[in-house]
Amino acid sequence: MNKIKILVIAPYNGMKDLICEIAEDMKELEVHAFVGDMLDGVKIAEEKKYEDFDVIISRAGTAELIKEITHLPVIDIKLSAIDMMRAIKLAKSYSGKFGIVGFKSITDTTKIISQLNHGEHLEIKTVHSISEIDDCLHELIERGISLIIGDVITVKHAKKMGLNTILVTSGRESVITAFTDIIQLFKHISTFKEKILLTHNIIRNVNDHIIAFNGKKDIAFSNVDEPKEIKEMIISEAEKHVDMLTQEKKVTIMKPLGSELYLFHGKMISSNGLSYPTFYINKQKSKIKPVDKSVIYTNVSDEPTILLDSLPTSNKLFKKVIQDAKTVSKTNMPIILFGKKGTGKDTFAKAIYHGSNYQKQPMIIIDAHYMNEKKWSAIFESENSPFLNENFTFYFKNMHLLNEDSQLLLESYLTNTYVHKRNRFIFSCMSGYSHSFDQGSLMQFIQNELSAFPLTLPALNERKEDIPSLVSIFLSDLMPKYGKQILGLEPEAIHLLQHFHWTYNLIQLKRIIEKAFLLTDDFYIADETIEKVLANEKIEETEIINPVLHGHKTLDEINKEIIEKVLSDENYNQSRAAQRLGISRSTLWRKLKY
Repeated sequence: MNKIKILVIAPYNGMKDLICEIAEDMKELEVHAFVGDMLDGVKIAEEKKYEDFDVIISRAGTAELIKEITHLPVIDIKLSAIDMMRAIKLAKSYSGKFGIVGFKSITDTTKIISQLNHGEHLEIKTVHSISEIDDCLHELIERGISLIIGDVITVKHAKKMGLNTILVTSGRESVITAFTDIIQLFKHISTFKEKILLTHNIIRNVNDHIIAFNGKKDIAFSNVDEPKEIKEMIISEAEKHVDMLTQEKKVTIMKPLGSELYLFHGKMISSNGLSYPTFYINKQKSKIKPVDKSVIYTNVSDEPTILLDSLPTSNKLFKKVIQDAKTVSKTNMPIILFGKKGTGKDTFAKAIYHGSNYQKQPMIIIDAHYMNEKKWSAIFESENSPFLNENFTFYFKNMHLLNEDSQLLLESYLTNTYVHKRNRFIFSCMSGYSHSFDQGSLMQFIQNELSAFPLTLPALNERKEDIPSLVSIFLSDLMPKYGKQILGLEPEAIHLLQHFHWTYNLIQLKRIIEKAFLLTDDFYIADETIEKVLANEKIEETEIINPVLHGHKTLDEINKEIIEKVLSDENYNQSRAAQRLGISRSTLWRKLKY
């Protein structure tokens, strides 16, 4: 055991010398002794607080004051009955009357001596603060007492009033008892520290990082061993979820940090009647990195809550869809969302997730637009595959873009693993986009084997009465973005929007409102501005459609032009083009060849 480093703050020089003398024979101790009584002793303790002492020794009132300003154990050299009896015996040789004044450590011992002497009367006065000493001494002077027995501070005040004094000193046996107690205490502490060190070393060699917080949200334990930047991100992410964990008792968060993905499992740990929010954090090994758009990891705490009831609508058809979604969201039934491009399928899927029983667990978004056979295999075969978890929500979007090979891979995995039994599945697709998907076995599996509940989101052309509400929401999002105050649209501008034929639904409406917003310097967007923006939209649509459909072309020629157009859009990436067209790469190659 290392030497115990002790800070001694003695109330008088004689005690300091006695302590240093006794400490010389105790090889386990390293003693640094100073003289300071009461507030002077506190000042010394403050000055020495950064010098790595293990324990502080002091006496009586000074020890009590030091306890209030330090986290170190403070050992009080107790006044023994023998110490007190020595002082009283000396006082009895005095011809005048004497009294005993001091803090409880002195007067309690004196009262015991009085009882042991068959109730011998002794004039005893207990003080609780330095400010009470002078009043107490004046009272005793009026009663004819001229000798005071007390500690250093009492004796000092008594001498200023002209009283005779006897200082109660601690004997050798009291100091030895204090040192013996310290040695015994630190033997126990040393054993305890060894156990803690062993536990820490074991924990540091496990795969999981662990962070535990106390009731003040300070870190009580951490074994995070990562580069500084990543370590700070891990701790910050855990701190953000302490309140949620305290309330929910259990949380799971999946978070990309830097170029890696981390899974946070949080639970409450109890120890000695206290609860510690604790996170077990595991780095997920995967060939698909978090920066890849094909797989996105989200948590309910990552963004504002989206509620189905908050989706703006006066449309009877959409109200019915929302009501059905609210009912089915509370179950574990898979859901498939149908709708044209821009109808808000992603927002709707998140609203279902936020209103479900699965919202305390992560939501994994898999975008078929960016997936290929290699990525499907990687996510299926990974030792940290998100599909190995329970109670997650998996949202498969743009399912109509899956080529035939990817459809077969996904269907095979779902059939053989029953992963849908452990998790909530939501699918979204556009009907009529891909014949191979609409009529394929994967769609049949989703509808029949999984019994996915179908929800069809109406196009904007079917719910034009919602346009004023949607415009208000879009404007409220744009005002902080651009720092402009626009209160709404003129009535004729709304009329123009409601009579426009929408191709890309909500995303197109949002784009038009943003363009009109930027062109407006007034409080209201004018109908002329909306008319101008809508005219540009019609030109863009014509430019997209006309090159393919003009003239008297054969079906094969039109198909080939469509393929060429999609290839051009996808920078001649044949895998992505095949996905968009809903055909395999080999089929795409054959159509281009002929």
